[in-house]
Amino acid sequence: MLFALVIRELRARVQGRWLGLMWMLFEPLAHVLLILTIFGFRQHAVSLNIELPVFLVTGLLPFFIFRNLARRLSNSITSNRNLFSYRQVLPIDALVARAAVEIGLYSAVYVAALTLLGWLGYHWVPRAPLELIAVSVVLLLLGIGLGLVFSVLVHRRPRVGTVVNLLFYPLYLLSGVIFPVHGLPLAVREWLLWNPVLHLIELSRFFFIPHYAVLPGTSFVYPAAFALVVAALAMSMYRVYRFQFVTVG
Repeated sequence: MLFALVIRELRARVQGRWLGLMWMLFEPLAHVLLILTIFGFRQHAVSLNIELPVFLVTGLLPFFIFRNLARRLSNSITSNRNLFSYRQVLPIDALVARAAVEIGLYSAVYVAALTLLGWLGYHWVPRAPLELIAVSVVLLLLGIGLGLVFSVLVHRRPRVGTVVNLLFYPLYLLSGVIFPVHGLPLAVREWLLWNPVLHLIELSRFFFIPHYAVLPGTSFVYPAAFALVVAALAMSMYRVYRFQFVTVG
């Protein structure tokens, strides 16, 4: 049953066409090309030891995976409500299926982007793969937890979904995805460190790029604890509202 839900979500995600898959690969690459154009295709616009394309890919792709999990899981229960008339299908199954599709597709995009970097002669192999996997798991857990929280909030409140989508635009800029935050004033950096996504993006680059200087104050414990709290809150909210998800009206 879960496999059938995954296939259904996959077909809906790519709209049954190869063009859908090509757009998923083109979207992050378009961001990279746009920023490279702005910086004049300089290979070391971040520092003397860091190649700008590698800096962008290792920030954009993890953030896109996190963002899409949080955003797309928020309406997974509403869009699959007609399936809940079958006793075998639970709301949590729709969430798991959609999460599996998003993780699988964007993981493939990540690998394709890294392969392209290697083909172009850039650094494309992480220097600490096990640590990078641990950071990625926390980022995925945070995205799934927020997606479940948002799915409860959006249920029967469609306008909340618009607010949720808007929140990711400032988060995109405040997470150090496309520019290093090291040069900002200390007072600004102290405020930015409250953002757990910034910690995870910094650690993703630190475990991927040799000689990368992580932002002072960055920690693995803080975002991991934050993700666990969000996951616990999400499961509690789901347990309280789980019967309302299957009711009509």
